[in-house]
Amino acid sequence: MKVSVMRYILSTVAALAVTGLVVASDESKADANSDVKVLTTETFKEWTAAQGLALIEFYAPWCGHCKILAPEYEKAATILKDENISLAKIDCTEAQALCEEMEIPGFPTLKISKNGDFATYNGTRKEDGIVSYMRKQLLPPLSVLSPDSFDKFTKSERVVVVGYVADEESPEYAELESLAKELRDEFTFGVVKSKKLAKAQGVEFPGVVVYKEFDDGKDVFDGKITADELRGFIKASSVPVFGEISAENYAAYAQAGLPFGFAFYDSEDTRKELEEQIYPVAKEYKGVISFVLIDAGKYSSQADHLNLNHEWPAFAIQNQTSLAKFPFPQDQVISKEAVESFVKDFAEGKLEPSYKSEAVPETNDGNVFVMVSDEFNKVTFDKTKDVLLEFYAPWCGHCKNLAPVYEKLGGILKQNKNLVIAKMDAIANDIPSAEPALQVGGFPTIVLVRGEDNTIVEYNGNRSLESLIEFIEENAANSITYDKDLLKDKEDEDEEEDDNDDEDAKDEDKPVVNDQAEAEAEAEIEVDAEEEPKAKNPHDEL
Repeated sequence: MKVSVMRYILSTVAALAVTGLVVASDESKADANSDVKVLTTETFKEWTAAQGLALIEFYAPWCGHCKILAPEYEKAATILKDENISLAKIDCTEAQALCEEMEIPGFPTLKISKNGDFATYNGTRKEDGIVSYMRKQLLPPLSVLSPDSFDKFTKSERVVVVGYVADEESPEYAELESLAKELRDEFTFGVVKSKKLAKAQGVEFPGVVVYKEFDDGKDVFDGKITADELRGFIKASSVPVFGEISAENYAAYAQAGLPFGFAFYDSEDTRKELEEQIYPVAKEYKGVISFVLIDAGKYSSQADHLNLNHEWPAFAIQNQTSLAKFPFPQDQVISKEAVESFVKDFAEGKLEPSYKSEAVPETNDGNVFVMVSDEFNKVTFDKTKDVLLEFYAPWCGHCKNLAPVYEKLGGILKQNKNLVIAKMDAIANDIPSAEPALQVGGFPTIVLVRGEDNTIVEYNGNRSLESLIEFIEENAANSITYDKDLLKDKEDEDEEEDDNDDEDAKDEDKPVVNDQAEAEAEAEIEVDAEEEPKAKNPHDEL
């Protein structure tokens, strides 16, 4: 977030508080019975410098997600206070300059402090997640285990990783230690050097075992001990073979980087039915697909994203990287045999992804070409033409402001046969491309796909005719011609639009809350001074 954005938010909230339009919550007041330290601008630096290890919440009284976090944060503080880990909070509406200096991007933001040095907290916002994450900060990357400490250590977390390596000078030890340092925020690592202890656990040197509270209790690694080989194994082993997914544990599944196999249920009966039919397949394809149960009542729009009708039970696979969707045919019964065949075809690359598309327009000869998913690749990647493409959402206010400018742009440049000015409703249409540059994160997003080589260039200028034309001239493969007098005739109009853009920027400086994400405690208020967030991202609800 830009500093000016933070300043605008905080000054606005402060002004509202003065006029009585915002009432500060009790969270901003020190509670004598609280184990969370309340910091101010005056006490912040001295207090953080004096702490060995601490966690600090940067919040605003009006922030709904901060209020949801508060009781979880309080419980974590009570648990950790006897372990020399302190939790504190600071109100950014009262400490504006400090929060700008700390580059706080939204609320709540949590930062770890170690002797006055700061790092971003990347754990969950639940009591157990906070406690687990902070305890890991006290441990060495790799804890040496003895017969006395082994049982307690392997049961200390939901998932722990234990390497069995006798020689500290061995390449296996070096690989394990390197990975432990890399993943210390996510997993707890231990090492057994005692051959007697290894024999008691039924493990031969060198070896690695992931101990966990679910499935069969442990997974034994049978590959070559390298950081690259172990990384994927550990992440895949850290989640159940076929467990329930929600906002709280989505990140744990996502970090494995595997495609998702979503199994939607609407009752306990359909849940049991899915477990019976899909679990054997999930076990067979462990490490290939993350199979998860998902409550259709809570996350029905996730089914919409996967192009599924609201008929339960239902199943679909989605690639995390490309977001390509593969819905299981809903006219077929979800049986072990049918799902196994479907998954096998997916793993072998035999399935075609499903893309949601509006109907191809009967006529499409206006100033702006109306793009739909079914024509996307044919039009966008036509190497004989440059394509300027706007991704928009019907509800996006900034897209509506851009619309008349974009229409005029299409009219002025219409004579250029090697240029297409196009727009696409990215809510009603999927983007059938795995190109990272085409994975839209906000609206409006404008890109130029160059003719000749299909290079994709994102537009980041202001939304005026002149800037858009200049962008095309600088980046298009084909030269363009247009009547410059048409621009001169619109100078006054463009000045008015620039003024409107300034007003838009002010509006955009205010927090924009995604309705879906608001419902989930794990979501956070994000501020973007350039574009509105993309609603209904495939994983917004999760």
